[in-house]
Amino acid sequence: MPYQPHPERLKKTWEFQRAYKKGKKNWNTHFVIYVYHTEFSQPRLGITVSKKVGESVQRNRVKRLIREAYRLLKPEVLPHFDIVVVGRKAALPLSGQQAEESLYQLFCRASIMVTRKTDL
Repeated sequence: MPYQPHPERLKKTWEFQRAYKKGKKNWNTHFVIYVYHTEFSQPRLGITVSKKVGESVQRNRVKRLIREAYRLLKPEVLPHFDIVVVGRKAALPLSGQQAEESLYQLFCRASIMVTRKTDL
């Protein structure tokens, strides 16, 4: 059976590697994003958080922050992109709203957001 990608998530190592090698990179204090243009009809998200960030509790918190911020931003994200978000140690003390603002700025810089009527 041929590989069927998950409709909303990146799971395979080669999908992450493709975004790292061929995608455009943007970063700020809290996150690094890699954006790769695809033919899929909706954006797909991949999340990585290194062990340098902390123990599993801290890493999982950063992943939850990223997932929630992306969930709120997803209606504004353009289709046809694979997005890999790498959490940094500086993201640990962020609130949910701060994480959303930080990702929003990166997504705008990467030009993957539709114009938004109200800025955060």
